[in-house]
Amino acid sequence: MKSKARADRWNEEVQLVGEEMRRVVAFLEWKAVWWTEAGSRDLDVKSDIADGIRAYAAKQADIHRALACSFKTRWKSPIETQGRDGEEGDNYLTDSSEYTREVDKYGGEEFDTDVD
Repeated sequence: MKSKARADRWNEEVQLVGEEMRRVVAFLEWKAVWWTEAGSRDLDVKSDIADGIRAYAAKQADIHRALACSFKTRWKSPIETQGRDGEEGDNYLTDSSEYTREVDKYGGEEFDTDVD
């Protein structure tokens, strides 16, 4: 029973991490749009200052888009498979054949945790 409870908790953790990853990417994409819209507003300032504000907003939008793209690429598999753990009858961590396939997919490589 303890093993089943631990496996259930780990399944829940896997689901939570997958959802957090999805939300981070969604937030970064939303923030990029927000910066783009902020940079396109009419400003009641001198033209050189307005140009600087627009350039700053464009740079921030690019940074947020690049982060979202980078995280999507790094987290591609977990984000795409997120939600499947909650499907009825599919116990991701306790079904050894499914777990083995997931491990084999990565070939035992070390994961790169450096952020660009």
